Amino acid sequence: MYLIPKHSSCLPTSDYLPYLTTWAKPRSSLVDGFRNVWADRFPSSKLYPTPTGRHALWYFLETINLQAGDEVLVAAYNFYVIIRLILQKGLVPIFVDIDSQTLCMDADDLAKKITKKSRLVLVTHMFGNPAEMIAIKKICLENKLLLFEDCAHAVGTLCNTESVGQFGDGALFSFGVQKLINSFGGGMLVLSNKYATDFDLPLHSPPRLASTLDTFSRALTSFLMHPALYGFTLYSAQKAISRWENKLPQIKAVIDPAKDNPDYRFREQERAPYQAFMSEMHRTQLVRLDANINRRREIVALIKGELQSVDEITLLDEDKHGRSNCSYFGIYVPDPFALSNYLSQNGVDSGPQEYYDCASLGQFSAFAINCDNAKIASQHILRLPSYPWMRDTDIENIISTIKNFLQKIIKRS
Repeated sequence: MYLIPKHSSCLPTSDYLPYLTTWAKPRSSLVDGFRNVWADRFPSSKLYPTPTGRHALWYFLETINLQAGDEVLVAAYNFYVIIRLILQKGLVPIFVDIDSQTLCMDADDLAKKITKKSRLVLVTHMFGNPAEMIAIKKICLENKLLLFEDCAHAVGTLCNTESVGQFGDGALFSFGVQKLINSFGGGMLVLSNKYATDFDLPLHSPPRLASTLDTFSRALTSFLMHPALYGFTLYSAQKAISRWENKLPQIKAVIDPAKDNPDYRFREQERAPYQAFMSEMHRTQLVRLDANINRRREIVALIKGELQSVDEITLLDEDKHGRSNCSYFGIYVPDPFALSNYLSQNGVDSGPQEYYDCASLGQFSAFAINCDNAKIASQHILRLPSYPWMRDTDIENIISTIKNFLQKIIKRS
């Protein structure tokens, strides 16, 4: 069946050519080539290619040399892996509530959570929406706290008029199959000059076969996320994956990653390394990044315009603190699981509860704290498609299906 995917990087066939034609280069050349692609966007920072976004955070935590027991203030509504990395380093996560309109860290709650043990603030630009960086940076300076930005969703996002990733001591970016810049993996560590002076990019040499399979599985997944293929391939595979997850764990990790796994541990050599073809893919996609973002923003505006008068739906204010790249598009609904199921029956894929209130997860119970807005977001946010290749009929289908579902619920009540 034809199914509108909840995400597509919209890569034309030509974007896959570097993966097929660019072979490994010397380490120095690899880093230099990467910096040549990205330097114009981050002129005052030092840039490093990493295997994944989580590698970038790991390297940063190793560089700043915090002590066991030091506190890291982090948004409660988050990807659980970020909290696991903090714990794996022997640090203590202090959960901060979010601004319900942006899904990003609330500056006022941040100020209330600072203690004598606080050392680092880790801000996530959730869904590509800019956090309140001016206020957060001011709080960090006043309290002598380090500041790190998680920009996994946020390439091209602006806070005021400045690209996110440059407000603090470091930042991470991610280039996986669910991101706007997609190179089948890879990440970027952004460091301020203060920490770049003594930083050496660690060697990364995982087993060659495992790396090859890892990258290939992500390239294949990306190709099958094409709107014309998705419903017949990946979506069907996701439905059947439970029968194969023990036999094909690597494929499962790509197309249906865990959302809450207490056993997760970061293993530095587990993922494929950053490779030369990735920089070539970045170069091509950066040329059309602004057009990509503008189309996403146009789609979000069209859908929001039709849904703003629906009482059962609450919309986000993605641009409250700048200009969102709209990489992900979320709305608050009464029952995201029921609506997601109804959407899929009508040709639309969507994402209920893709992120959790980590302050409420059992695996982090030792650090539990009440974060009302994060809890509501975890229970009620539904992610909708917003990729540039969506047709007008796709947009109309999303709008009409949501309205029809809510009308049926109202009639039943």
